Amino acid sequence: MSDPHEPTAPGFRDRSQDPIAEIPTEPEAFLRWAVKLDRHHPFKYELSRGKVSRMMINVSRGHWLVTANILGELLPRLDRTRFQAGPAEFGVRTGVGVRYPDVLVDRRSSELTGLACEAPILVVEVLSPSTAGRDFTVKLQEYTAVASLQTYLICSQDEPRAWVWTRKGDGSWPKLPTELAGRDGTISLRGLDMELSMAAIFWDIPDAPTAD
Repeated sequence: MSDPHEPTAPGFRDRSQDPIAEIPTEPEAFLRWAVKLDRHHPFKYELSRGKVSRMMINVSRGHWLVTANILGELLPRLDRTRFQAGPAEFGVRTGVGVRYPDVLVDRRSSELTGLACEAPILVVEVLSPSTAGRDFTVKLQEYTAVASLQTYLICSQDEPRAWVWTRKGDGSWPKLPTELAGRDGTISLRGLDMELSMAAIFWDIPDAPTAD
């Protein structure tokens, strides 16, 4: 049995899991390491500025539903001759590391052995208690620094509420997002010639509680 006081760095250790090897902090080596993890491994790892963060991959039903709803809207309507879309298992190189957003749209590529996007157009994060702080801060900075990205979307998993940053015509980003609440709005996805409706994104997600 492992020592409960054993330090966790440089690799992560968990009492319920076998120790794993030291995690590489060079982006390309990290991508090669991450793809070799057992499919039943209970954590997702991301790399930022030489530090690796670890998150549970088990998510709530709300998180799962919002992610599935967005993909369900994207896939039938996306121009497949130009774009490819998928869930969190595929990486995004950020310039300072590697992230795995909940949903992404990449420029179409025939390179089937690639381990990360070539030119992501849309990145979506669905909020969870463990990642909410990073989604609005460090991830915002990292994603919007990706030259190809046109839209960064954050969605609640608890109620119909979303925050969207859209790249401007001059290439800059707004300081503050457009916030949408309720089911009546639509989100324009720059570069994809498409809109997502709030009603579709949050299908089966309850409305926000109202004050008595």
